[in-house]
Amino acid sequence: MARTAWTARRRRVFLETLRTSANVSASARASGASRRDLYRYRQNDPAFREDWDHALEEALDDLEGELRRRAVEGVEKPIYYGGKPCGAVRSYSDNLGMFLLKSRRPHVFASNGAIRNSDADEGGPDDARERLEQMLERLEALSDSSNENDDDTSSA
Repeated sequence: MARTAWTARRRRVFLETLRTSANVSASARASGASRRDLYRYRQNDPAFREDWDHALEEALDDLEGELRRRAVEGVEKPIYYGGKPCGAVRSYSDNLGMFLLKSRRPHVFASNGAIRNSDADEGGPDDARERLEQMLERLEALSDSSNENDDDTSSA
C-alpha cells in the first residue's frame, strides 16, 4: 500500500480536527493519514509534536468548559406526557462538578470523595501520629507545670 505524501494542508486538517475532537483516529481519517504514520511524524518532528500537544490541550479545555457549564448552568431536558412534549426541567450534574473539583483540586478533594483539610493533611499517617504525640507531650508538660503551681500555692 503506497503512502500518501504528508503535506502542510493535511497537517493543518489533522491538527484542526484534533483541536475540535481530541480524537487521533478521527483526525487521522480526516487528514487521510494512518495513525501509525502520524505517530511516526510526531516522534520525529518536535514542532509537529508541540502542535499536536497544543491542539489536544485546546480540545480538552473546551471539553472542561462544557462540563463546567453542564454542572453549573445545567441542561434543559424535555418532559413528555402521553408521548408529547409538555414542558422541560433544568438538570444539573453534581457528578460533573465533583469530577472537575477532584481533577483540579486533588489536594482538597480526596480520590475517595471525602473532603480533606489540606492544612491538616500535609503528611502521611506517620506525620499525623508524630504530630499527635507532640501535642500529647505538650499537654502532659502543661499539666505537670499546672500541678507544680497548684502545689506551690497550697504550701504557702
